Amino acid sequence: MPEITGETEIPEERVPIPRILTYSTPLLAIFLSNALLGLYLLKFATDVLLIAPAVVGAILLAARLWDAVSDPLVGYLSDRTRTRWGRRRPWFAASALPLGLAMVALWTPPSALGNTALGVWFAAAVLLYYTAYTCFRVPHMAMGAELSRGYHDRTRVFGVMQVVENVGMMLGAVSLYFLEQAESQRDFAGQLSTGIAVGTVCLIWIATLRIRERSEFQGRGGTSATSSFRDVLANPHSRLLIAIFFFEQLGFAAMIALLPYISDYILETPGNTALYAGSALAAMVISIPFWVSIARRAGKKQVWLFSTLAKVLVFGSFFMLEAGDSSALLIGTALFGVLSGSGAIVGPSLKADVVDWDEARTGERKEGAYFATWNFAQKAAGGVAIWMVGSMLALTGYVPNAVQTEEALGGIRVVGSVLPAVLNAAAALLITRFGLDEAAHRKARLEAEGS
Repeated sequence: MPEITGETEIPEERVPIPRILTYSTPLLAIFLSNALLGLYLLKFATDVLLIAPAVVGAILLAARLWDAVSDPLVGYLSDRTRTRWGRRRPWFAASALPLGLAMVALWTPPSALGNTALGVWFAAAVLLYYTAYTCFRVPHMAMGAELSRGYHDRTRVFGVMQVVENVGMMLGAVSLYFLEQAESQRDFAGQLSTGIAVGTVCLIWIATLRIRERSEFQGRGGTSATSSFRDVLANPHSRLLIAIFFFEQLGFAAMIALLPYISDYILETPGNTALYAGSALAAMVISIPFWVSIARRAGKKQVWLFSTLAKVLVFGSFFMLEAGDSSALLIGTALFGVLSGSGAIVGPSLKADVVDWDEARTGERKEGAYFATWNFAQKAAGGVAIWMVGSMLALTGYVPNAVQTEEALGGIRVVGSVLPAVLNAAAALLITRFGLDEAAHRKARLEAEGS
């Protein structure tokens, strides 16, 4: 066997845009739903359904703890699935209907339910939603890593996917605007969630029928669940990404969950949450082609590090917001969106590189196990963030739909600004230690292919 060096060339793959769009289209409806959940479910539950903030936070945290079981299980099983449809698409098809039903149940609890029954309904709907979402999202992200094996082309693949996700989230922000302005938020939420659910089911089933998988990866999953996740945790590159994604998502989710409270109670601009969220999402979509290009020239790690450090400053600036500072928040959320575009495409691309590195060591293709672990880290961070926000609101004396005390406003500022800034600083420090660059990836690819 010839000597393998970082300079050996590998032909760069280029996946056609129509194929990437076919793969990505279901995310349009799913991320519309996710935007509503991330931006408004906590406030809807506390201010419309009148569930205690600490209870909502505990339910969402419990759902994330359940992810500790469901994510690895789905990841491992999807790696091992063998059907004429492939190993990922059967999971897409099976998840569609439960995901749609859960979307409706989350926003339409029967009005006759008492406090205890309402809490049980909400908990069951949350559990169903996140279980079904895992059954779709983990195999879907794993399949994204399989579409292209090119070091830079996979950044392009995830860039297109991120544009579709963001368009979905922008539609979610627009929907949130009408939800906030609705005379009856309960009634409007029911109609809206039903429409999203129908769209989700249809788009998932259409993509399932049209997309194709790499046949050469079938039957190459881990030999056992234990060995698969042992490899994931033993991989030094994987461990770094787990920590980075956890810190980033914890800060992001805390700020997003508090955005309606910042809008209503600090800026005193009730009903404008969608405007601020839309500013961030539009800026992210516009920035993605720039980040794809600059990542190819400057390196994935370098652009990710720069954008993460810059977000520290943006988050920190939110602490200074006062009543009437809507323009300042619009500028801040737009900058946040631009900077977030970097991690949104570089992060998944680096994940796929790490899977290739593992293949060189084990001879297995364990995208499901790897993406399940990273997915759990990010979802766990989101659950912890919601629990923290709910607990903070309860501890600082937050009262729904009322003038807030200085203590409550201070809690919103700290958890929505200072905490995300500190967490992104920690993530940036970890990014400096990530060592799987283009040369190291090329060498791993050559080893895996037996060159």
